[in-house]
Amino acid sequence: MLTTDGAWVELETDPLEPFEEIDDWNKTIEAAGYYKWGVFGRPDESPLWLEVHRRKTTPGLTVPLFLVVVTNHGYCENVYAESLPAMMDLQSRWAPVIQAAAVTDLLGKLDDSQTTYGFAGMVRNALS
Repeated sequence: MLTTDGAWVELETDPLEPFEEIDDWNKTIEAAGYYKWGVFGRPDESPLWLEVHRRKTTPGLTVPLFLVVVTNHGYCENVYAESLPAMMDLQSRWAPVIQAAAVTDLLGKLDDSQTTYGFAGMVRNALS
C-alpha cells in the first residue's frame, strides 16, 4: 500500500482476501466495501490503464481508502492507496507509463496497413 507520506508498506492481509470465493469481480469489490471511482486510461483503446475503486464510508472499516487495479488486456494487479493524496501520487507515478503505452499503441496502429487505423487504411476510407 502506498501511504500518504509516499512510502510503500506491505499489508498484513489483502482486503479482498475474505471475498476471493465470489466468482464475480464487481461483487467481490462491493463485498469488500469498495465502489468504482474512476478510470485512468481508456480500457477499450489503450493497452494499459488504472481502475480506481474507493472505499465506502462504512464505520469500523479499516482497509485502505483506495484500491487501484493496474490492468492490461491480459493481466491485472491490485495495489492500494491509504488516502486521496496517496492515490494521486500513485496515479502521477503511473501517468507517464499509461501515456507512453497509449502513444506506442497508436503509432503501431498508424503503421498498420491492414486496418482502418493505419495511414493506408485512412487513405482507402477517404477514397471509398
